[in-house]
Amino acid sequence: MDPNVFFREAVTHITSTLDIATALQRTVRFFSSVMPADILQIHLWEQDLCSLRIPATATATIALTPDQLLPFESTDYALLDWFSKENIRIVNNLESPVSQRVQKSVQKWFGYEFCSYMVLRVQMEGKRICDIAVGAEGPNRFNQSHATLLESLRTTFGVAVSNALRHRELELMRDGLAEKNRLLKEELDRLIDHQVIGAETGLHQMMKLVTQVAGTEAPVLIKGETGVGKDVIATAIQKRSTRKDAPFVRVNCGAIPDSLVDSELFGHEKGAFTGAQAQRLGRFERAHGGTLFLDEVGELSLGAQVKLLRVLQNGEMERVGGTKTISVDTRVIAATNRDLRQMVRDGEFRQDLFFRLNVFPISIPPLRDRLEDIPLFVDFFIRKTARAMHLPTPKLASGEIQKLMEYSWPGNIRELANVIEQAIIRNPQGPLRPMVEQSVPLETARGEFLLPCGETPLPLDDVLRFYFSKVLAYAGGKIHGADGAAQLLQVNPHTLRSRMDKLGVSYKKQGR
Repeated sequence: MDPNVFFREAVTHITSTLDIATALQRTVRFFSSVMPADILQIHLWEQDLCSLRIPATATATIALTPDQLLPFESTDYALLDWFSKENIRIVNNLESPVSQRVQKSVQKWFGYEFCSYMVLRVQMEGKRICDIAVGAEGPNRFNQSHATLLESLRTTFGVAVSNALRHRELELMRDGLAEKNRLLKEELDRLIDHQVIGAETGLHQMMKLVTQVAGTEAPVLIKGETGVGKDVIATAIQKRSTRKDAPFVRVNCGAIPDSLVDSELFGHEKGAFTGAQAQRLGRFERAHGGTLFLDEVGELSLGAQVKLLRVLQNGEMERVGGTKTISVDTRVIAATNRDLRQMVRDGEFRQDLFFRLNVFPISIPPLRDRLEDIPLFVDFFIRKTARAMHLPTPKLASGEIQKLMEYSWPGNIRELANVIEQAIIRNPQGPLRPMVEQSVPLETARGEFLLPCGETPLPLDDVLRFYFSKVLAYAGGKIHGADGAAQLLQVNPHTLRSRMDKLGVSYKKQGR
């Protein structure tokens, strides 16, 4: 086709609508009549996150706006910076990490592979706007004549993409009307609650286990350090199960005083004890037909463990003060950050209950063992926090993502979320410079508990007793509230008191 005719036709399709995905779909249809072209994508490089964002992609039959973020290792940064040397690149294979990651996303959306690409750098007035990627099935599909045709559309794509992205921003602002805003917030909250960050990267293998067990009725025991997101995985299992439309009831076993555990889990009859002025359904009955999530299950007393075992074995229970046996159909998902096997050996947890809960164990790796997920979490928490504060989304300062990936994150994802929120509070407009409380090199943190050769290990209880005493002294003897020992250790105050009681650590009893 004559280059001038190609240019006029292409401009007509590219600028035919402000809907960015639809414009791509019309354009790729036209391209396919002139050159090998099965897919057309827009790539935005998020240099502060060392990641690629795909806001829109299309084939001749499908138009999508996935807004997908694909993180890369810092060692791949040179690949992301190729635009400073070239205006257009022909990639007739999938050897580079960038091509491989894009390929995985394309295969997920469209079901087949594109083995050849042309990638056009789009700049206007010295500012990088985006990259335009044209893909085709099969290897070695593109040549220099195709690249010349695509390169003639650089300015057209720059204006069209800039206008389309700005149009999308204006539409979102218009949707700030009260009723529309309420509906959008509900939907965003739903997505945030159920989103598993890192499902395709650091948690890829673990999510396979989630998928395997979700459709069964088997009890699940989720294990992991404090702050790794055990509640998120429990929600993911429930939402993928046959009980997804039934009740999903959560209970934090460590936050319930021992005297009220039976009433909370199994309910009580009117007059069962002082203050029981009416019949009350327990968590098991409320979750009938659905799922009960027992967080911090290791904190249950031995007495409560006996009753929990009966429900798991027979599906039967009795309310406190009642004599009627009640049948319940409830799936149990439990979670703990404690070593239940060791608790069984120490007589603190029933062995038969452990075997009932441990039918299908799932271990969540700590954040320090899945550093590739940090850019995804940072992007997620920046957007979530900015939205909650009604602020424009700020950017991360250059080089900060690498600093975050070198930190050991003893508080895991919960600590990362707090660090990002603090950074936004300090500098709402950005650029964000998150601060961690201590700069412990990652490898040092992983090995800091290794004993010197020949040194005899201390019993775990002695180590905990010593550490709790030090933290309590640091907090001035305060357990509950701001800057208390429980907040510093990121545990429930009741849980901390219970553990210190078992270890014989003395503390002020008032205010219990």
